[in-house]
Amino acid sequence: MIDLIKMRPQVQTVGAERKGDQAGGSLWQHGLEHIANNPDDPLQLLMGLEVSAVSFARGYVELQFDGPVLRSLSDPSGVYGGREWRFPAPGSLDLMRCYIDKTVDGYELVPDRILALHFGEHRFVIPLDPESSGGPEAAHMVGVDESGQVSVRGGMWIW
Repeated sequence: MIDLIKMRPQVQTVGAERKGDQAGGSLWQHGLEHIANNPDDPLQLLMGLEVSAVSFARGYVELQFDGPVLRSLSDPSGVYGGREWRFPAPGSLDLMRCYIDKTVDGYELVPDRILALHFGEHRFVIPLDPESSGGPEAAHMVGVDESGQVSVRGGMWIW
């Protein structure tokens, strides 16, 4: 499980190869690398799940899965169909809705920098740096309880 109190500066990539740290590289480039099997990792819970809804509310954007919910309290960005977007710029809402029915096939977590979900050639990025979040929390994920309902009893992870 990720130690949210003492997050160490490490890069964790699952299902995608990070290329953005290389000189001239872009954080938007990615390719299939490997799939880790760590059931205690909260983002691992999203692997293989489809986005069932994208919700926009005052103060956050939410990706709903058939179960867990991932909320971005900082303005997300990403690439869909080769087109870069940044919320709340014009056109971003239309591109964000395109993630519905897409399956998570990878993710990466760079503490205090980004949390990114991969959907084949598409990518959804939540900035985790303090400047982007505007507060102590940039994102959180709520799991599901034993009955399958979204509930903190199923776990809550904060970045």
